[in-house]
Amino acid sequence: MARVPVVTRDMVPPEFQEAYDQVTAETGGPITGGPGSITVNSPEFARRRTPLTNYLRYETTFPKRVQELAIITTARANDCAYVWNAHAPAARREGINDALVDAIRDKKPLSSMSAEESAVVNYAQEYFANHKVSQATFQAAVDQFGAQHLVELTALMGHYAQTCFFLNAFEVSLPEQRTEPVLPV
Repeated sequence: MARVPVVTRDMVPPEFQEAYDQVTAETGGPITGGPGSITVNSPEFARRRTPLTNYLRYETTFPKRVQELAIITTARANDCAYVWNAHAPAARREGINDALVDAIRDKKPLSSMSAEESAVVNYAQEYFANHKVSQATFQAAVDQFGAQHLVELTALMGHYAQTCFFLNAFEVSLPEQRTEPVLPV
């Protein structure tokens, strides 16, 4: 459940029904959970947001383990239980050490990390804590990923920060089926 009802086609003004149809084509009807259940309240926005989401999630070429680590670090920084629940299992499946995932979740000292993991976590945590990134942290990240992937990684984190904002502000409930403990906030 969320603070707004599930949007059905008849609730959408006629001039936005085509956008609604495009956004809901994959589900075959109303979107009942996740960030899409919120963004569809503005069908044209949701229609325009979808290609970026798809690019960042499925078409970039940086490793999925890096992607999932960036997402869970962003989820933790934004205290977003929904994104955490959706992506912590994926991070584990992609090879992020359980101790690291748990330490990020519990805001504990981080276990030893690879240079790649350290670049992601330090970059994200420093930005979300200070709203900027030091030259040393930036250089470590650009040295690790190159400019193209760092741009995409930054976009991914910003996109998920936006997703966390929607999910938290609209109080989207966690699904009943989950494998992770609820994020302590």
